[in-house]
Amino acid sequence: METARIISKDDIVELIDRFIVAYQVIAPSVIDDRVMYKYVSDASEVDLEYRGHTLLPPKRFFFPEKEVLFTYEISDKGTVSIYDKCEELKGLQRVFIGIKPCDISSLKILDKVLISEFHDPYYAIRRNNTLLIGITCSEPLDYCFCYYTGSGPSTDDGYDLLLTDLGEEYLVRIGSNRGLMLIKYNIDLFKEANEEKIALAKKLIEKAELKMREQRLPSFENIYEVMIKNFNSKIWEEYGRACLACGKCNFTCPTCTCFDIFDEVNLDLKSGRRVRVWDSCHFLSFTQVASGEIFRKSRPSRVKQRIYHKYCYSLDEIGVISCVGCGRCIEVCTARIDLRDIIRRLYGYE
Repeated sequence: METARIISKDDIVELIDRFIVAYQVIAPSVIDDRVMYKYVSDASEVDLEYRGHTLLPPKRFFFPEKEVLFTYEISDKGTVSIYDKCEELKGLQRVFIGIKPCDISSLKILDKVLISEFHDPYYAIRRNNTLLIGITCSEPLDYCFCYYTGSGPSTDDGYDLLLTDLGEEYLVRIGSNRGLMLIKYNIDLFKEANEEKIALAKKLIEKAELKMREQRLPSFENIYEVMIKNFNSKIWEEYGRACLACGKCNFTCPTCTCFDIFDEVNLDLKSGRRVRVWDSCHFLSFTQVASGEIFRKSRPSRVKQRIYHKYCYSLDEIGVISCVGCGRCIEVCTARIDLRDIIRRLYGYE
């Protein structure tokens, strides 16, 4: 792959405006004093200098919180016609700019579940038809611990282009042939990066790492063994009593993939649509079966399930933990449950 490039902050505005002409563009934008990923129609809406993470994760643009999978119609003769929404997605062309390394890592985890372990065609089409332009994290929030999960403040792969804010310009690393072609199509906006610029970018990333290391969390390398050892720990009862089972941690998590499916039937009883919506393992109804039996009635069992899936079961299923250290679940938790405190206690760091 070719060497890194430099683009000025004025020129990246021009680049985004060019993207808007040819693609649907998703970018971080300030909405009601919070930074959110959204579709943008003008470069002035884009905020590439935001700290930490957005409130909601990027997965909602690949695996929406609610989506119609297909519509159907039953003719008078009893034949069923199905109109698959995949057909609408095939022409999708998007650029996702300003996505942080932790969120890039989350998409790699979703790929393992929704493309490799299973094949979700709706997710796969959106994923394949979206170019990713990431940006490294130079100023993490207090909740961020991506350094410990190996998913930030930078990343070595998973992107087409990766920006690092150098002040008046961005260092641009090339991660794919598609990223290289983006540069070649806009060659007038880029110039070669010298060793001084590359060294400055590395220094800024190391500074962010040092900031997160102040949290003094344990190494996650042997977390599987630690989780197995503490399966019957009393702390699950403690955190279960505190948990409100609201599901906010699931819905803001960039790697949770649980969903429910139902049919919406039209009044004529001859047509309708099949809908998929996000679900939460914290909800009482999550393990309810047709007989009415609920297999995880207690909140402690549901808190325990979520955390064990992130750090234990996920390793069994896809070979990696499914936590990227973004800290969204910590930030939004009404009960003030801090996942980092749970990890410290499991390791005996009380």
